[in-house]
Amino acid sequence: MTFFTTLLTAALALSSAVSGTPMKKRSPKIIFDGRIPVKTQLADLNSASASPFNAEYILGAGQKWSDVAKFPRVETSMYDLRSRSKAIEVTINDDSIFAPGGTPQAGFRRSELLPKSNNGTDATLVFIETNDYSSHVWTLKTGSAYGATVLPAPDARTLRLGSSTAGGAAEEVLFSVPFRKGGPWHNFAVETDWDKNTIAVYYSADYAPLRKVVETRENDATGKGQAHIGILKLPTGPSSDVAHEGYQQSNLNEGLVYGGIFVEDSSSRKPNYCRPRA
Repeated sequence: MTFFTTLLTAALALSSAVSGTPMKKRSPKIIFDGRIPVKTQLADLNSASASPFNAEYILGAGQKWSDVAKFPRVETSMYDLRSRSKAIEVTINDDSIFAPGGTPQAGFRRSELLPKSNNGTDATLVFIETNDYSSHVWTLKTGSAYGATVLPAPDARTLRLGSSTAGGAAEEVLFSVPFRKGGPWHNFAVETDWDKNTIAVYYSADYAPLRKVVETRENDATGKGQAHIGILKLPTGPSSDVAHEGYQQSNLNEGLVYGGIFVEDSSSRKPNYCRPRA
């Protein structure tokens, strides 16, 4: 298995009313700050009081965050520069089998950071899961889609942002960009309007200002839900129960590096994604 480390910045803007009014000097309020202070130790991620994320979820049975997280020596991401914070790497291995209610999800390999408070194969990197766990408001993925007839799929080495699957809707790829080992930071800002059921997406590489790559459009946010930041790797092979069945290769050792994670409320102020956030 080839170990890979790729860089991703996630700035998730949760908006209840984003208008075309002129940009104001004050930035929207940050309602969740997942940026990791430079002095943070791995053991701090196991502590409910010290970690900005849930210290218990989502991990393989018996695992701790200090077992699967790393603080890699990489270039600082754009949204970590002014806040003096650092990147975090989330990894998965053969033991990354989540067992909710004591039932192992043997089809998946999962390590996902969850905010403590929140309004080869297919790997989901960031997503908003609805409260009933039945669908996603949006997802960011890489790899070959589950069920692909050709492996690797032509778009396997891309980052793909997908639309809502609420109500059983088919996911639509809204934006994609090449994704490779040793590549640049990939900066995303995803605006979700929970009241109007819309989405807009901004993107840039490394330290370039973000630009709008998905114009505001309909996207069903019914059920609202919780943000997941990490890796959810699906199995290969046909299965009637993808969560509990399917093939996963052994000696698994994969990781993804995240930086500049925060959620802001842009309902009263239009965000300025062109500048690093303090």
